[in-house]
Formats: sequence, structure tokens, C-alpha cells
Amino acid sequence: MTTIRAEEVRIPRHAREAVARHERVVVVNHERPAFVIMHPDDTAASSPAAPRGRPLREALGLLAGAPLPDPGFAEDMEAALADVGPVPGDPWARS
Repeated sequence: MTTIRAEEVRIPRHAREAVARHERVVVVNHERPAFVIMHPDDTAASSPAAPRGRPLREALGLLAGAPLPDPGFAEDMEAALADVGPVPGDPWARS
């Protein structure tokens, strides 16, 4: 978490009062939400306690136990691409 000092920003009084009432304050930039200001006591309840993902040892164990790649997969893909024909230069261009 990054911390800034209060004198580095100007927060309007009504926003400070809303945060004191444990209301979240949404800061907009060009009419789009950019930041949320919330009371520090409210962050512990909403943040996950457990870290995301899997431990590296467990992930490596899963990968080691996975089946080996099919040796003919690349040949199958090349055959499928040959059947389709040439691809467009820009696949996202309007057709």
C-alpha cells in the first residue's frame, strides 16, 4: 500500500465527513471513477485474508503430474491451418 501525507492532497470537507461516517467516496476524472477513498477501518473487512493463487511447490507438482504433450499436435495444427487457407493481414479489421 502506498501512503501519502494529508497535506499533499486537498480533500473537500464533505468528502472527509463522509469518510468519517464510513461512506466510500468515489473520485471521478472525466466523468469516470478514478479512485475510491474509504475509512481505514473498512479495508480490513473487505480485503481477502488468504493470498491468491497456489504456492509454487504445489503448482510445480501439478505441472509435473500433467500428461505430456501430444507429439502429433503441431502436425495436426499445421494441417488445420493449411485447410483454412491464408489468414487476413489484420484479423480485427471490419469485414
